[in-house]
Amino acid sequence: MEKKNFLFVSIDGLITDVAWQILKEGHNVKYSIENKEEREVGDGFVPKVDDWKKEVDWADVIIFDDVLGQGRKAQKLREEGKNVIGGTPYTDRLEDDRAFGQDELKKHGIPTIPSWNFTNFDEAISFVQENPDRYVIKPSGEVQISKGLLFVGEEEDGKDVVRLLEDYKKAWGKKIKAFQLQKRVPGVEVAVGAFFNGKDFIYPINVNFEHKKLFPGNIGPSTGEMGCYDEKTEVLTDKGWKFFKDLSYGDGICTLNPSDEIEYHKPTAIVSFNHHKKLLSIQNQTLDIAVTPDHNMYVCSQWSARNNKHEFNFVKARDLQNQSIIKRTGRWIGKEVENFVLPSVELGHYEGRQVVLHVAQEMKIPMNDWLAFMGIWISDGFVSEGYKVGISQKNQEKTGMIESLLQKLPFEFTKGKNEFYIYNKQVSSYLEQFGKAPEKYVPEFVKELSSEQIGTFLKWYCLGDGTIMEGGYRIFYTSSKKLADDVQELLLKIGRVGVVKERERNGEVWIKDHYARSARVQYEVHERVKKLDSWIDQRDIKEVDYDEKVYCATVKNHVMYVRRNGKPYWCGNTTMFWSGPNSLFNSTLKKFEPKLKEEKYVGYIDINCIVNSKGIYPLEWTSRFGYPTIFIQHEGMLNPIGEFMYGMSKGNSNKLKTKSGFQMGVRVVVPPFPF
Repeated sequence: MEKKNFLFVSIDGLITDVAWQILKEGHNVKYSIENKEEREVGDGFVPKVDDWKKEVDWADVIIFDDVLGQGRKAQKLREEGKNVIGGTPYTDRLEDDRAFGQDELKKHGIPTIPSWNFTNFDEAISFVQENPDRYVIKPSGEVQISKGLLFVGEEEDGKDVVRLLEDYKKAWGKKIKAFQLQKRVPGVEVAVGAFFNGKDFIYPINVNFEHKKLFPGNIGPSTGEMGCYDEKTEVLTDKGWKFFKDLSYGDGICTLNPSDEIEYHKPTAIVSFNHHKKLLSIQNQTLDIAVTPDHNMYVCSQWSARNNKHEFNFVKARDLQNQSIIKRTGRWIGKEVENFVLPSVELGHYEGRQVVLHVAQEMKIPMNDWLAFMGIWISDGFVSEGYKVGISQKNQEKTGMIESLLQKLPFEFTKGKNEFYIYNKQVSSYLEQFGKAPEKYVPEFVKELSSEQIGTFLKWYCLGDGTIMEGGYRIFYTSSKKLADDVQELLLKIGRVGVVKERERNGEVWIKDHYARSARVQYEVHERVKKLDSWIDQRDIKEVDYDEKVYCATVKNHVMYVRRNGKPYWCGNTTMFWSGPNSLFNSTLKKFEPKLKEEKYVGYIDINCIVNSKGIYPLEWTSRFGYPTIFIQHEGMLNPIGEFMYGMSKGNSNKLKTKSGFQMGVRVVVPPFPF
């Protein structure tokens, strides 16, 4: 794009970084700051002007960075034919007047949280004393820019809210002309926003999770994010189960997408820090969870489950309801493969006194037959000297099944009393990589196959080292930790749940119809075929002291497969990300598209919400660029920001190009914040 002239009109110098970035892209920039106390912001970085109105004819695009009456100026210039990014009196009021913003949400059929509006502190104090509960204090108008004045009450009797209202009356009584008390609703604070070009939303949209407490004990004004796992929690990756401390950026983490499909994605951030506080421990027969109180749990409410809705949402661990459901399985879309190719090997034989070498060519074997063979061999097979491959089995019925299978395979075998033997270098050379019993593992190619083909492997593995119980579920046995972990992963990929249990064994172990010798630690993988989700009761939850590191990772889809002490479940993480239209967007911002088009609004608009197992509840509007949101977003935008802003001001519908992954920002606060 050719060089353009950008005029930035700011009240407090909030958009300095964007102006500087556009200047660095080679465009001309002029910057006006209204507040005299802030006019030094950006000095030395961007050219300044005192009277922006004199520069209107010079500008190709004019950008307003705030509400508080700026929408009226932007609308007037837009009506005069100027390319303007900025609000309207209507969109300014959505943010500035909280009561109006809530009324507009109701008018558009969007559920809201109960709230009460006040212009007098004494009346608000009396209200809380007469109606004790947890409330959120939300100032309206210009003072709401100070995020430190927003307060989330923690005490059930509302006394902390009363004390703060009394302090606000003394310190801010002349400046806070109106404010709102909103009933506190537990859940995850999540915002959804998008750019609007005067006609349509520009995709993708932006979603960011928020939890921001300044003071210890989860109290005070807002500043940043948190929520992690303890050091004994593992996460499933494309290289198997790993403790978070061993996780790397090259690992693909097992995630669950919005359609309940399993996907692997590399983390964009790995977090660890010392935690000298409480953890929440959730333990029952099916789950073992240890997370920080603010961790995002991916749960379904009892009400939703019993009404056959099964809607899963993020809820803070400390806000879990009396009974909640945690998802433990997913839908795997693997590859259906027709044949397995057994690699070629070099063979030799004697002709007289000379060794003649030749190559045994690759061997194509029907995949389902090879999976059956691998299943029974990994459970009951071995490789020994002389290229000998063996499978041991005493049960006559199973022996007959194995013999029928071997007859389908393209290599010869012999049958002993309780064993089958294959003398074949090509077969033994491939199988020897899997080691002896304590080191065995599932071939990686098996994990990539379809659920049906994975099921074939598990069926034949269970035929050897497994038991089918009366309830129809199976128990898989092994002395290999890696193999137990792999079987657990395979059960996930056929829509089941596997729980790994460790047993100390000595002597012989009875496996339904035969004994197996054991002199080492044994592992059992218990399959769940009916109760795939797990119920949490309030009695399962308790606080525990913790003085070690905690861990988490940022990953696409926000839901990853983790386990503790062999018990797996889906759980969440938090951050900002770009997305296509989703249920959060469609049930909130999307409903305002006709109204924003009518207003000819151009810019960024955002709704902050509380999401819990009961639904989505919008809290407040941001009818402008968010700060520091726009700076964090810019790190993920691939379009030159000047080109994107100019196109948006012209009403162009060019798609916003963004990096895959997530953006994270850190806010540093210093005294006297918030007072």
